[in-house]
Order: sequence, then structure tokens, then C-alpha cells
Amino acid sequence: MTEEVWGSPIGDLRINESDDGEVFAQGRYVVSGRPVFFSIKLPARGRLEEVDFEFIRARITGVEAYTDVARDFLISELGLDPEGEGKAPLIADPEFTFWGGLDWSILFAEGSLDICEPYGVLVNFHDARIVGFDDLSGAEEV
Repeated sequence: MTEEVWGSPIGDLRINESDDGEVFAQGRYVVSGRPVFFSIKLPARGRLEEVDFEFIRARITGVEAYTDVARDFLISELGLDPEGEGKAPLIADPEFTFWGGLDWSILFAEGSLDICEPYGVLVNFHDARIVGFDDLSGAEEV
């Protein structure tokens, strides 16, 4: 079930409820002329008053800096040569998910890393600090 919500501080949102009852507000926020897709996990349908829109805006507008931090983190964690990135970007096409509180993630849907196939790599944050990543290469399609 989907409904539109107009006029949030970060633009128009669509509310989507999955088959298992999870509720997400989803939208796009334009940064440097490019739309960045994002999802916000809601505690329940219509509970937007609990969303910290300024926290979300600050993370999304920092997409370039957070991508750089995530790339450096992955290079370190995976033991890669920082000079060996080549022409194709290591990670690309960031999509944000905000889980509530200070927890959020960036899914890099594309990239030259082997673990980016077929679903990308998920870098997890708590506030501004990376707390880990999820290798989605072995994930099953939902």
C-alpha cells in the first residue's frame, strides 16, 4: 500500500509498507544537481513527526564526503591498493537508508568491487562514524 506525503522538509515522500509490515518513507533529494534516493524506516505508518529531517538532510547533502570516507574504509577493510582503483569507480550510485535514531546506511548499488555484484555493498554508520559493511554478493533477491 502506498500513499503520498507532500511538504516534508526534504521534499515529497512516498510511504510504502512491505508485506512483513515494515513502513518506509522514500524520496529523492537533489544534491549538486543530482537526485539522491533515500528511505526512512518509520516506527509506524504516518509517524513522520518522529523523523529528524535535519539529521537526514545533513547526511544526504554530505554524500560526496561520506562516499569518500566509505571508499577509504572499504579499501582498508578489504586490503585493497588505494592507487589501484583504475577508471571504474570502486563504489557508485549511493542510496541512503535511515533506520531510526543515529543509525543509517549507504547502499552503493554499483562499483568495480567484486562484492558489488549483483546488489551492491552496504556501508553502515552510527551518527558520522562507520560501524561496518555488509557484503551483499551472496544475498538472495527479495
